[in-house]
Amino acid sequence: MSRQAIKGPQHAGYKLAYAISFLCNPLLIAVFLYLTISLRTASHPYEGLLWWIIICLGVSIAPILFIRRGVVRGKFSDHDISKREQRLIPILFALGCMAITLILLIFLHVSERLLATFVGMIGAIVAALLITQFARWKISLHLIGITGAVLTLSLLVSPKFYFLAVLIAVVGWARWRLEAHTIMQTIAGVALAAGVTAITFRLFGL
Repeated sequence: MSRQAIKGPQHAGYKLAYAISFLCNPLLIAVFLYLTISLRTASHPYEGLLWWIIICLGVSIAPILFIRRGVVRGKFSDHDISKREQRLIPILFALGCMAITLILLIFLHVSERLLATFVGMIGAIVAALLITQFARWKISLHLIGITGAVLTLSLLVSPKFYFLAVLIAVVGWARWRLEAHTIMQTIAGVALAAGVTAITFRLFGL
């Protein structure tokens, strides 16, 4: 079998990597992360669900619809925004949605742990945007998302969630296998998420 066939989209390894990459999209990871944090830190389940719904609308649904619309119109190459030069507009749109969501969360007096998680996410995305635009380097948003989620669950919910750290390596492999990122870009995503999470939680006294 030729090297091109092994690396091509019809190869089983490529299909597996694509499935992993799709399921571990940061916008989807956020849905499960915030559901857990919201329900674990709210005084009542209904309150937690309200927080979660608001966050899902601002963090996941609105950006996903915006990106999907861009893909259909040919403005973006794919739903992962694989081309670095296309990332500015969708990231700015996502940050705008997050800023509005943050204001709503503060108004609703959400738990400190949920607020810290949200602020940490915004910080990581801002840092990624600066790297993407000024260093012209496509740091992995997938690795930022999965690393931030694993660390947040482990530090704020239970250390048992550290077992999910294996997903960081799996997602890193998938992004490399799809040739979406270099190994260094995936490692940088992990390092950035870990650093921002640690700094944010320390600032919140968590």
